[in-house]
Amino acid sequence: MRGLAKGSETGNAAGRAFGALLFVVAFLSVLAACSGDPEDSKRPADGGVEEDRVEEAAEDPVERMSLRELVGQMFVVSMGGTEPDYYVEKMVRERNIGGVILFGHNMEGEAQTEALTGSLQGLSMRTEPSIPLFVAVDQEGGEISSAPWVGPQPAAARVGARGDPRVARAVAETMGRELLRAGVNTDLAPVVDTGYGAAIGARAFGDDPRLVAEMGAAAVEGFREAGIVSAAKHFPNHGVATSDSHVSLPVVEHDLVTLRSYDLPPFEAAIAADVPMVMVGHLVYPAIDPERPASLSPEAIAMLRERLGFEGIVVTDDLAMAGASGGGPPARAAVEAVKAGADLLVISSPPEQQADAYDAVIGAVESGEIPRREIQDSVERVLEVKEEYSLRKMGTL
Repeated sequence: MRGLAKGSETGNAAGRAFGALLFVVAFLSVLAACSGDPEDSKRPADGGVEEDRVEEAAEDPVERMSLRELVGQMFVVSMGGTEPDYYVEKMVRERNIGGVILFGHNMEGEAQTEALTGSLQGLSMRTEPSIPLFVAVDQEGGEISSAPWVGPQPAAARVGARGDPRVARAVAETMGRELLRAGVNTDLAPVVDTGYGAAIGARAFGDDPRLVAEMGAAAVEGFREAGIVSAAKHFPNHGVATSDSHVSLPVVEHDLVTLRSYDLPPFEAAIAADVPMVMVGHLVYPAIDPERPASLSPEAIAMLRERLGFEGIVVTDDLAMAGASGGGPPARAAVEAVKAGADLLVISSPPEQQADAYDAVIGAVESGEIPRREIQDSVERVLEVKEEYSLRKMGTL
């Protein structure tokens, strides 16, 4: 069973696949130009070698990337300060990271943030294999608003109280357009949790799943209209948790009937609206997996993929949070998340711990604990979204 998104999946998947092919063909053209084979200019333009190259690229583009390059694309890491530092530059140059997440201490204003994002994107595009970065923030409206140049927007609870999805769409589109002015291309929003529980409160649109579904889907559409990558969070639903996954591991004792009727509908609606990312939360639903948080659970991610029909990027909540790592370094949580099926790992731990997590995933692939094919599948999804949202163009402005 493929869930609410089934009717639109074939077209969306085909579009993403075609977009990914164009991304790779462009990427390979850059490599060919840099390789500088003097004989290439003497070969005929019609047919022959160039056609063979395009055909080869179409077969499986990620096959051309090394294991280190592949794994790097699965990491979104934090950085210190308002300018690129030694550590984040090293993560870009030597580990080919997929993105960075910026917090309030990284952003003083629009001009400074634009210079920061431009510098990071320039470095990534000059470093083979020349893939643009996700530059992410948490900009939800209300108190969760880390970008100082973005105009104030109401919290989701106030938007939900209006009962008009057009308002949710307009708020998301406005935030998205203003973020993009400074090179921020990814917003880890909207919150589509149902309920005002711990760590959520006014971040939720409401406690009626039908209302939350309408508002969340409208917000996804608004972000898409603005040209910004969005992420519906926190699957399967943090809104009813009575503790905060930043400092503990919440447990939600909903049975499968309640899960399907109360927790999942907003995520199904976001998927039907073609949300590019879904963030899995650090909370245990015993009805899904009695032992592991959703972010580290193969069963939870299988439900998202198979029952709800989601084909985009599964991104983890921050693996530095206690709900994932138990308060320790995130290396093991990173491996478990990838084993569970996550495509993108958010880590705001100190630089040494980010590097250790990256090395741990590399080691798990090399030992056979994680199949390389699963890494390649994740990176294909990452590259498809980057192409769909024209991040390469942003990275070269």
